Amino acid sequence: MVHDDYMLILGSNIYADPVYRLSYQPDRSTGDRTPLFILENCDGSLILTTEIRDENSELIAKIDKNEFTQINENFNVQGEIEKGNGLLLTRKEDGTVIFNAKITEDQYVAVIGTFYVGGKKIYITDRTVEVNDMPRKTVNGVDIHDTFFVGTCDITITDDGLKL
Repeated sequence: MVHDDYMLILGSNIYADPVYRLSYQPDRSTGDRTPLFILENCDGSLILTTEIRDENSELIAKIDKNEFTQINENFNVQGEIEKGNGLLLTRKEDGTVIFNAKITEDQYVAVIGTFYVGGKKIYITDRTVEVNDMPRKTVNGVDIHDTFFVGTCDITITDDGLKL
């Protein structure tokens, strides 16, 4: 696989698109979404944009097109997305991983992160998606795992599961 072919693994599903936009939608009736991260396959590299907040909604760090800005000095950052263990943000006091974006051995993009949005804790990995520590295993209301999605660059987490 070349750099512009990276696919995203999220909650055990695989998404194949040039851009991945992950958002949280607290209320399905309003349609309002809060962006969690954007990954773009472009110009031979992987470009990340995100804001990382703590449980009090205070900004810890932000990444704008791979440009990292640290806001809170209680966290360590190291690495780059496409090298080694990827871009890794940890809490200094106990080493807890807050955010990690990396390329897996089989050349997929894997994101691990804890996001706090509107009083909700959203935890994502390449194997699970949780809202307030409750697994959300559905896609559009259907329990689907290890499925490949093409043409679904906008991925939305709701309190009920994933929505494409």
